[in-house]
Amino acid sequence: MKSILVVLVACAATACASNGEGGGQASGGSAGTMGTGGTGGTGAGPIVHVPDSELCGGEPCADHTGERQFTHDGAPDGADVLFGDATRNPAGTDADNEPAIVYPSHQTMFPVNVSRIRFEWTEPAVDLAYELRFEGDETNVSVFTTGSSWSPTEEEWDWVAESNRGGAVTFTVTALDPDAPMEAWTSGTVDVFYSDAAVPGAIYYWSTGTSGVMRARIEDSISQKFYTDPEAADAGVCVACHTVSRDGRRMAMGYGGEALRTIDIDSFDVLVPKPTQAERKVGWSTFSPDGELLLVAEKGVLRLLESESGEPVGDNDGIVPLPAGKKANMPDWSGLGDKVAFAMTEGKVGNKEIEDASIAVIDYDDGVWGEVTVLVESQGAPDNNFFPAWSPDSAWIAYVNAQQKSKDAVTATIRMISADGGSSRELSRLNERVNSEDGVVDIGNAMPRWAPSTLPGTFWLAFSSLRAYATLRPQDGKEDQIWIAAVDPAASGDVSYAAFWAPFQSIEDGNHRAFWTVSDEDRQQQCLCVDVCGDGIDNNCNGTADEATCSECGPVEICDDGIDNNCNCVVDECVQEICDDGIDNDGDGLVDGADPSCIIVD
Repeated sequence: MKSILVVLVACAATACASNGEGGGQASGGSAGTMGTGGTGGTGAGPIVHVPDSELCGGEPCADHTGERQFTHDGAPDGADVLFGDATRNPAGTDADNEPAIVYPSHQTMFPVNVSRIRFEWTEPAVDLAYELRFEGDETNVSVFTTGSSWSPTEEEWDWVAESNRGGAVTFTVTALDPDAPMEAWTSGTVDVFYSDAAVPGAIYYWSTGTSGVMRARIEDSISQKFYTDPEAADAGVCVACHTVSRDGRRMAMGYGGEALRTIDIDSFDVLVPKPTQAERKVGWSTFSPDGELLLVAEKGVLRLLESESGEPVGDNDGIVPLPAGKKANMPDWSGLGDKVAFAMTEGKVGNKEIEDASIAVIDYDDGVWGEVTVLVESQGAPDNNFFPAWSPDSAWIAYVNAQQKSKDAVTATIRMISADGGSSRELSRLNERVNSEDGVVDIGNAMPRWAPSTLPGTFWLAFSSLRAYATLRPQDGKEDQIWIAAVDPAASGDVSYAAFWAPFQSIEDGNHRAFWTVSDEDRQQQCLCVDVCGDGIDNNCNGTADEATCSECGPVEICDDGIDNNCNCVVDECVQEICDDGIDNDGDGLVDGADPSCIIVD
């Protein structure tokens, strides 16, 4: 069994150390540079060593090596011999006889815990047999099958994906006529990447099929109606424009339209409105990192409320001060809690849409609002920038640019910009690579939301898109669906991977606003027991990054400081300083009598 350095660690983890070769991994991990399937991460956080048994849903990860063949029903007898003896014509020899891979797209990364992936290709003729070939650093796998698609069994996924986690495989399809097996024709290659470990979190999204919020973990085979509660008396009430706190414990939404409602996710208890409170019409909203505050957009005004009471917080009835003549919508609070990003305009704005907007950031410090800084300036109508979303480390903002108003914007594309400003980064693979084609535009890529993460490295973006999914769902002019793509902020050039269709959603419905947050399963299995200082990430999944009790994760525990310094999940578990042994026993840098807390041992 190979030993893996990975960030998904439960509170039973035993140690944290400084970075070793390869760097720290994000939740889900980094697979190195695109096209090479490298082995290290890109982050700079501590490395946590956990047993292999904790990496793959609590079960031991597969660690196969070498060659493996699988033969499916319908494939000709002796398929391995037929393909082995045939003269293979490489891609580009004869387009009429060659299969072409349709899905997944070249340079897609999949979370290793998402196995229900449909691989699809074109059929040059009827009644052909196919060899699917997956070549990676650890395994080389052949699958003999018929038809134009294949979805892996659990054992096949173990060989193809799990055994190559943190790396890549090269995927090809070779076609052969069993009645004339002398020649075979091979497709072009597609590189498929796999995360180093499971990607955490629950995704809450809105569906036209239920007019409500659905919930699924990324590895689930099907989502479930979450709110309104399908067993409750108000099961038929439409809710929309939802947001979820970073710790996954509270949700805000427009109930029955735009009436603000906040709930406790575990109990479904309604927190706001109280029975005596008047209805408050709102649009998009965002929680503070600790979930105690809720910032709502009300027709161009941002207002700060207590999330449990619904009462305004601060001066001027909670209204956030903006520059004269400016209006705002679509706020998003950073994990560090010190900034809020939002769309700002002098043009038209409603509760659910905005026009001619810029991406702006306002400082926040313990109830005091600061300066507004514009990071992305609108170039004037119809240039529009909206739906900002902070990355897990608060270092980047994903946002949408469109050449029209925000609602139903088919020209929408997703971009990234540093929290410090500068030039925006285009995400061509994420935005324009659809099935086997590049340069596909006007497919409404919008509503980006980041997956929760526990350490720096490769991150994940969920977003909505009108694009086609293989041959199963053509491009739609109105109803979007949820897509997911890996993003490596440390990479140069295009930092995105190609996107994949979220397999838990209904293919028949319109699905969007995929809000990704931690779940109870993550708290038990995948969150660090402490927050790591200085990485900007909520490592322990309590909603707040770099909190006051964070740890540097050093090699030695310091006594009596109330911090888990060595990240072994036990605070102040250490020996006391002995006054006369010449050793810094408690690791505070003071030896023997220089430490006023030393004790004399007889």
